[in-house]
Amino acid sequence: MNITIRPLTPTERGFTYSQRLEIMERAGCIGYLRADMGSSGKGFFSTWNDYRRDLKTQTFKTEFDSVINSLRFDAAYDGILKDRFALSRYCYTHPDTSYGNNLEYGIRVDTEQYAYFMRLNPNKGEYNLYCYCYEREWIDEILETV
Repeated sequence: MNITIRPLTPTERGFTYSQRLEIMERAGCIGYLRADMGSSGKGFFSTWNDYRRDLKTQTFKTEFDSVINSLRFDAAYDGILKDRFALSRYCYTHPDTSYGNNLEYGIRVDTEQYAYFMRLNPNKGEYNLYCYCYEREWIDEILETV
């Protein structure tokens, strides 16, 4: 699987939050993962929320697990999600990912079929990750019209 990572554009940042249901459906939003790294900063406690269950295929689920695990454990991706220290290091050394408030940072992780819009927050006591999962062609079409 080929993964590319880049900072979110200002327009894309809006898609790391829930939009009106009709927009999320048109954008091909499958759902989102919310995670925190616990009080120690070394955990990974997550919950999943569906938008389009019809798009949550086994192919998607397998790839999504692979993407998250690659960002947690694969040195090729700087272990961005390994723990809160690694997440903080990544955010603070990539100022182009900042939303401009020193609290939120955003990256887009693309595969051939899917786009993962990740809002990162390296602060203790906050959710450290929101990962909105989209059908790549669908979200790109929406972004062309915004």
